Amino acid sequence: MFFYRNAKKVLHFFLSCGMIMIAYPKVDINKETDLIYLKKDIYYKKTAWEPLTDEIIPRCPDITSFHFSLDRIFGDRYDFSGEAHPFFELVYVLSGTAGITAGEKVYSLNAGQCLLHPPNEFHRIRSEKGTEPHVLNLSFHASSMPECDGRILAPDLQLQEEFLEISIAVRDGLRSSNLPQLNEQRLRLERWLLHAMKNASEVGVTESSGALRYAEIVSVLQEHINEQLSAADIARLCRMSLSNLKKIFTKYAGMGVSRYFTEMKMRRAAELLRGGRRVGEVATELGFADQNYFSTVFRRIMGEPPGHYRG
Repeated sequence: MFFYRNAKKVLHFFLSCGMIMIAYPKVDINKETDLIYLKKDIYYKKTAWEPLTDEIIPRCPDITSFHFSLDRIFGDRYDFSGEAHPFFELVYVLSGTAGITAGEKVYSLNAGQCLLHPPNEFHRIRSEKGTEPHVLNLSFHASSMPECDGRILAPDLQLQEEFLEISIAVRDGLRSSNLPQLNEQRLRLERWLLHAMKNASEVGVTESSGALRYAEIVSVLQEHINEQLSAADIARLCRMSLSNLKKIFTKYAGMGVSRYFTEMKMRRAAELLRGGRRVGEVATELGFADQNYFSTVFRRIMGEPPGHYRG
């Protein structure tokens, strides 16, 4: 008994000092086997070898730069005549009600709602319901954007607060040319869009008779974009009087229908030119018999000659 107790003490002493090695079964790494024994009573199952199949995951959204970040309060009679530009623009209503024309649709946005304009879309904004809307505008270039079921975003309170933080940080970053800060906000806005666009809808679209007629007029213009049409021609195609056409179009587009049609043609021309089409081909396709006249109109509206848009 004395020897047994002392033998246990000696064994414990050598184990604690790491002086005794315990041998586990050896593994022949050159021998194919289904079971690889690494420790006594513990083994791992070998899996069949498979080739690498890395999937390329494109960034979407992929924001490449910021253009501007604005924070404005409009008077109760504010009515912007409208514009189109080659970048995305988020319009977020903090308070009040804003009427927005976006392409062929008309929307009425209340506090907490947001609308996303894609590049080259004609849009305008105005005060509605006697309110003085407080609006944030954040514009950016992006090489890709997720598809969604609508263009009206209704972010929850947490996302609303985050968007306010992002817009302020982007504005400060643009003023100071702080690239690390802008890059951080780029990533934040991409995540924000992924969350906010999950519940995108068309809630807020105006379905009044005037708004529906406006949508019909724009649709007719798109169908006949390759033709030269006068205001009287457009009224006839829309089956309405010329005076009613002018009244509806001025209300929702803020300009005459002929000017709108010409600007629509020039935006389409810019797309064709970016795709590599020749100036003469584009002019003919859009109904211009004189290439020089087309180039004059294009430069007046787009600010640059058509040759600068060639892809």
